[in-house]
Amino acid sequence: MVRAQKWASLKDGDVFKIPLGDGRAAVGQVVSSYLSAYYVVIFDFVASEEEVPPLVTEALQSEPVFAGLSRDALFRPGRWQVLENRTVDSRKYLPAYKVGWQAPGEYMVVDFSGERMRPATELEKEILPNRTTLSAAIFEDALRAHVGLEPWRDSFDDLRAEKNVKSADLFRD
Repeated sequence: MVRAQKWASLKDGDVFKIPLGDGRAAVGQVVSSYLSAYYVVIFDFVASEEEVPPLVTEALQSEPVFAGLSRDALFRPGRWQVLENRTVDSRKYLPAYKVGWQAPGEYMVVDFSGERMRPATELEKEILPNRTTLSAAIFEDALRAHVGLEPWRDSFDDLRAEKNVKSADLFRD
């Protein structure tokens, strides 16, 4: 009888290595979870795959380049390998979203956890995204393009960490 392999669940603060396919790797961190997805931040840090584990502190001090909700698909076969767990200040990263409300054109701003909401301003209606969950492979492709291994696609712009409006800023955490 063949048994399905059990995979460890990801935890807030898990730091992971993302191989780029050329002997180098980048570093990301799980910031939080929402339902069955994980909010990940990928840092603007690249080193040889062997050098990444001792450089985790340096990597986490780098600027975040990409961020978003994703599934654990690339963790399960071990392609994205968890290195260790570090404390993460979720207020620095977790975004706010807009959600449609009772009538067309009406929106509410909701914090990352989905626990707090309020009516959206006109500006928030324009700049806040709807909550979406993306394939981990999209983040990997964007990262490979960021370091020049693949052509850049305009859709990668939506993954940029600096585009996110933080829940903490809108709800005064």
